[in-house]
Amino acid sequence: MDRSTLEKAIKNGLDQEVPYFEKGKAQDSVDSYIENNPHRPASVLICLSCPEVVEKIENIEILYTLRTDEMPSHKGQISFPGGKQSEGESAFDCALRETYEEVGIERNNFTIVGSLPLYPSLISRFFITPVIAYFRSPFDLNNVKIDPREVHKVFRAPISELVNEDRFLKTERTFQGISYPLYEFFYEDNRIWGITAHLTFNLLKRLGFLR
Repeated sequence: MDRSTLEKAIKNGLDQEVPYFEKGKAQDSVDSYIENNPHRPASVLICLSCPEVVEKIENIEILYTLRTDEMPSHKGQISFPGGKQSEGESAFDCALRETYEEVGIERNNFTIVGSLPLYPSLISRFFITPVIAYFRSPFDLNNVKIDPREVHKVFRAPISELVNEDRFLKTERTFQGISYPLYEFFYEDNRIWGITAHLTFNLLKRLGFLR
């Protein structure tokens, strides 16, 4: 598969209306909560493997990190590289900077395609910009230089495994009276849940893999 095929699929997906929360009462509750609880800007990088090394888009892999147990928040959880934006910093620059700081991958290794809509993290009160990118050439994860204070390990999960019905679970969660979906993906010994799973689900749905 060439790069243009992957970019076209992503851009077509970004043009779709795929809300994070159901319209109506759920979305109204989220909007009301955000209005009364200011959110700060943050970014994450959803990085896909180099398209030139696979034949089908479902064989593309997504990059994840496992946070250490020493982190002040989301300790021991699987996440995308990312963090809060510095003053005057763009969402894209933040995602690339945080990725370099966490796993030591230089920004020139990535091609940015676009971003998903802002995601409101209700508990930590961040507006998260999920930046979508892919590796420009094959990248060996043995070459990453992780920050041992933040990251325990880095791994990739193929889309074909994430959309397997036996490895995907959807339930409901309630936070301060707001009900919203809780997604979970299981890959090898990894449990992907929370915001990371919600963003993963939204991207995969835009690419036509989940309903």
